[in-house]
Amino acid sequence: MQIDHVSGQPYYAQLVEGVKQDVEHGILQVDDQLPSVREMARQHLLNPNTVSKAYKQLEAQQVIRTVPGKGTYVNAFNPTSVRTELQKRLQQIVSQAQQAGISFNEMRGWLDQMEGTTL
Repeated sequence: MQIDHVSGQPYYAQLVEGVKQDVEHGILQVDDQLPSVREMARQHLLNPNTVSKAYKQLEAQQVIRTVPGKGTYVNAFNPTSVRTELQKRLQQIVSQAQQAGISFNEMRGWLDQMEGTTL
């Protein structure tokens, strides 16, 4: 996982996405231990508060869990929470599209074009 220090995206958001992608791609496995907040901050040249914020978001999304006194671990894949998260993100995209004047029919056309292709 890399943090782009020149990107406009907040560091904590990059860290959240990076951990989620590492889980999705099998780089991080269920029950793998993540570095401590301080160690992750040191590895990526970040403020520990930034890493803590990312870990809190990942916990809220049930991607990771913290065991007091033991560490932070990758959770088992939970299809329900993934489905819920994707539904929220899709709702945000639809809202943005509507604000930009894009119709549902146009979005359906995009989905039809994507069906069967790998992104």
